[in-house]
Amino acid sequence: MEQIRKMITTFFNILPPFLIILIGFIFGKAFSFDIKIVSKLSLWIMATILTFTFINDYPPKLSQLNTYGFGVAILFIIFYFVSLMFKEYKSLIFTNSVYINTGYLGYPILLSVWGEQALSYGVIYSILNMILGSIFVPMFLGKNINVKNIFKLPYIYVITIAYILSISGISYKNFPKPILETILLLKNAAIPLLLLYVGLSLSKINFKKINFKIVISTILIRLFIYPTLALIFVFITSMEKSLGKVFILESAMPTAINSVILIDAITGDSSDISLTVAATTLISAFTIPIWVFLIERFI
Repeated sequence: MEQIRKMITTFFNILPPFLIILIGFIFGKAFSFDIKIVSKLSLWIMATILTFTFINDYPPKLSQLNTYGFGVAILFIIFYFVSLMFKEYKSLIFTNSVYINTGYLGYPILLSVWGEQALSYGVIYSILNMILGSIFVPMFLGKNINVKNIFKLPYIYVITIAYILSISGISYKNFPKPILETILLLKNAAIPLLLLYVGLSLSKINFKKINFKIVISTILIRLFIYPTLALIFVFITSMEKSLGKVFILESAMPTAINSVILIDAITGDSSDISLTVAATTLISAFTIPIWVFLIERFI
């Protein structure tokens, strides 16, 4: 009974981010707007300001980068071979498996569950996942790898600047007051806007038909099997407790919105992955509390 009570408490703790997503979804259905503008605002300003502040506050150690990088790479390789079992749906399953919403949804969940230190680790995981995804996904799916695309991501430059400033003893908190207050205002506004962006993006997804095999397979892989293997990896490598908790929970996030764009570019049909993005996002509201409970119990 006590265990059920804890899971219910966790569910209510993470419910606000999903309610904000719902608000964004309803708004997107009610009004017409340019989703590209919201996307650029989310990527270039809001996600970037979060990356800068948390890396500057909690600069990662090389060992942490190596541990997360190795773990993400191993999981990418494992799920490439898993995707081969689905033949004509290989691209879809692989992308669903490894393109994770570690940022727009992962950040607010980590912050609400474990606080700023956990979010700083989530930033590291998210950036490594994005970089490795930009390399591995095109390579494994037989597409040309354009390394230049990696350097188009603002995170690459922001994390470098924030890290250099931090190890040099320079904190953004010591910036002149007008600049500091601007950064803090953007930081405080970032997570609500990122969540609204998730909802707005979901509202623009077009569904054609339901492929139950793909939807069910994706839900099982993305929300259960992938984080289970992440849990095993944490045990095998004896990962530091706080790092391990974030590694598992970030691995349990739903499929990223950006995967719709990727699959549409590869196959010309994004209807199936649009549905899996929506399904995994919805169901993750119930699976994430379970994972938080298991992580707290066993890590």
